[in-house]
Amino acid sequence: MYLLFKNIDARSLGAGIQVIGTWNNYAIGFIPDTHTDIVEYRHLNPKIIDEGVAWAWMFFGSYRGYISIRSGTQQNAKLQLLSSQEATGEKAKYLMTEQDKANTTTLMKEVMRLTLDDIFDKRLVQLNVGVSELESKSWAQQKTEAELVKVGETNAPMIQALADARGITLEEMADKVISAIDGYNSKVADLLSRKQAIEQEIKACENIGDCNRLMHNRFEMEMPVIQKEEEGITYSAKFDI
Repeated sequence: MYLLFKNIDARSLGAGIQVIGTWNNYAIGFIPDTHTDIVEYRHLNPKIIDEGVAWAWMFFGSYRGYISIRSGTQQNAKLQLLSSQEATGEKAKYLMTEQDKANTTTLMKEVMRLTLDDIFDKRLVQLNVGVSELESKSWAQQKTEAELVKVGETNAPMIQALADARGITLEEMADKVISAIDGYNSKVADLLSRKQAIEQEIKACENIGDCNRLMHNRFEMEMPVIQKEEEGITYSAKFDI
């Protein structure tokens, strides 16, 4: 089984997971099929990916359609371009197949999706700063009672207690509850719509070049110089999410 996850130190990684490659803040791990039921990996919150997609880390962002392989590297151990007898540091060119390119595109899109999830999860945490667990768990009941009060119901024990504590009427408390919860939900909806818009851009990427361009324009990850020159892009990578 192959896993894509945010890179962490070896001690936190745990036993039984072999890291076969890394890119930026992400790592690709491998667990033998014989051990998938006994090796703990849930703490990584990983994305399970196909073998071909996992090994595409070697080609990440390779716009030219080939990579240079050196002896004594993980890439050469996998691709077997250079023999073990050749001097360390010798290089060979590996031409990517169409399947390599497709797998790399898939991997780059998965990395963008995980990055996007991480960003918006943090934004949700920021939205909830200052809100206690007790308060958030009572919102559904508060909203239900408040909406009933607005249509004439007087039996609303939770928001009645809140109204009494504040020294205001039940009707006023209902208005406050509805306004606060609707305001929060509106902010969550804004986060969701923004995230989904960028998810559509990720989905639309058809090749490595498309992924490089989106990473450059959205995720502050520099695209290859040769692609920038071909496309006439003169600005540096930017964060725009």
